[in-house]
Amino acid sequence: MAQRFILNGTSYHGAGAIQEIATEVKSRGFKKAFVCSDPDLVKFGVTAKVLKVLDDNGFSYELYSNIKPNPTIENVQTGVEAFKNAGTDYLIAIGGGSSMDVAKATGVLATYGGEINDYEGLYKVPGPIVPMIAIPTTAGTGSEVTASAVITDEAKNFKMSVISYEILPKYAVLDPELIMTAPASIAA
Repeated sequence: MAQRFILNGTSYHGAGAIQEIATEVKSRGFKKAFVCSDPDLVKFGVTAKVLKVLDDNGFSYELYSNIKPNPTIENVQTGVEAFKNAGTDYLIAIGGGSSMDVAKATGVLATYGGEINDYEGLYKVPGPIVPMIAIPTTAGTGSEVTASAVITDEAKNFKMSVISYEILPKYAVLDPELIMTAPASIAA
């Protein structure tokens, strides 16, 4: 029986790989990034390493860090509002599964509207979402190469899954220096 794998369009691996963000942004003609990163990564300077690449290349961005460890519908809703208000045209997710799940869900709603609950389940995202660059800072979640987002519905006390190949990040940047320099309390 044949197995099929669908992965990112482009992945960069190795020390210093975050520098390749500039390559993708320039070649794709992206204008302004919506950067999703959790508050601890911002606090400990991990996010700043990626933002420095953007700054050094003169790229505009909006940082969004209202992300809980188990991201909620509210995190997604405020993310979509911030995405639209900032005039961004692509996503950069920095961190573990939470940041990437919020970025994926934000991409869905920024593209198609509605509520994230509308897309719960298998293959309900009708087409491509806003392009996303996924930059993991932990080992093990695999969210940078998976076609799912898990969002907590606090009203129902339920974790829902949005599963669609359409939300798979188009680009992944795996740079071990981000993990090696992170405090042990946030690196997994």
